[in-house]
Amino acid sequence: MAAVNEDLTPIRCVTWAVEDAVDAALQPNADGRLFVLATAGGWPAAVCDVRAATAAEAAGIVRRAVAEEGVRPPSGFVAGRPTTVGVSVVVCTLGREPRLTDTVAALLAQTHTNIEILVVDNDPGSGRVPALLAGVGDPRLRIIDQPRRGLSAARNAGLAEAGHPVVAFTDDDALPDPGWVAALASVFESGDQVDCVTGLVLPTEVATRTQLFFEEAGGFAKGLRAVHWRRGGTTTALGTQPGPEGLAFPFDACYGSGNNMAFRAEALRARGGFDEALGAGSPTRGGEDLDAFQTVYLDGGTVVYWPAALVRHHHRADHDALVEQMYGYGLGMAAVVAKRLLSSPATAAGVLRKLPGGLRLLLDSGSNKNKGKTAAFPAQATWAERRGYLAGPAVYLGARIRQRRSARRPRQEDA
Repeated sequence: MAAVNEDLTPIRCVTWAVEDAVDAALQPNADGRLFVLATAGGWPAAVCDVRAATAAEAAGIVRRAVAEEGVRPPSGFVAGRPTTVGVSVVVCTLGREPRLTDTVAALLAQTHTNIEILVVDNDPGSGRVPALLAGVGDPRLRIIDQPRRGLSAARNAGLAEAGHPVVAFTDDDALPDPGWVAALASVFESGDQVDCVTGLVLPTEVATRTQLFFEEAGGFAKGLRAVHWRRGGTTTALGTQPGPEGLAFPFDACYGSGNNMAFRAEALRARGGFDEALGAGSPTRGGEDLDAFQTVYLDGGTVVYWPAALVRHHHRADHDALVEQMYGYGLGMAAVVAKRLLSSPATAAGVLRKLPGGLRLLLDSGSNKNKGKTAAFPAQATWAERRGYLAGPAVYLGARIRQRRSARRPRQEDA
């Protein structure tokens, strides 16, 4: 039986530069609460769960937090640095998310103008996507049909059509910040041979307890420090520090998330794109983004997490959707682990060495994964994720077999 959200006064989520004057954007809700991403000198310096009565009081709390604990930008960060590299942005959709129009509008409003926007219609027979975007006449927007279902298949279709050196991905329920593409582009233009960049993902709003619970479970955010993962190297031209290596590294989800990621297009194509046995719309429900990040790292490439590349995301708002989401996360993560076990004896040995630490991370209530959950966090969601982990390996094996059989079968258009 689905749990019912208790009443929650919606909490606004805002971005505010501490150099700015206090304005109405900082007004807390009726319960005196506000979520603030504070920037200093253009860099995201602090995330504050503000408890205050007025906007002025909220500003004081945020400024103190930045002064006392704020994250400093890496040495290679220059606010407002012009960027020129061409970027293809891919958004995959079934046309069922009406907020797709907001996503496309946010992409067309990017400060970085050398872009194309590729909306991949993964259900072209429905006609929903052209109907949603009928009023958009910008020549930078193209709709690409991909009738073969699955997020990986859709992303691969976008990758195949991408005409620029960098290909970025976000979702149809996400709102990229106006400087998102410019922030991603600045990393690729840094002089380092960076293969993949991920960024900060924060909620668009917290209007239900379920959305609050998702943040308690870790959300999508990976912190505010710019870091990199690179085998055999400890520094970058950007001044980023080596990224965290937790109990399950490098076979975990430390790198970022698929609603805010970009790759050198040719490097991603050379590595085979996204595994179509993984991802939403496949039996494994997820994991294709984690697989791509891990593949870059294990192949000797460089992954950079750059929090200045900000995307806001509409979290699932009801209990049943959260439970399904957590099950899918467990399923997808375990599927990726199963893929690594099958990839080579050396990699399999590495996975087995990390397995005890990974289990501790998953099951220990005091682990970094679980310590943010309050007593009110729904146990059903936690157990759904664990069930997904148990089912993931077998589901991946089945999906892989079906995917290979499908690849061998002649397509109707080729017959």
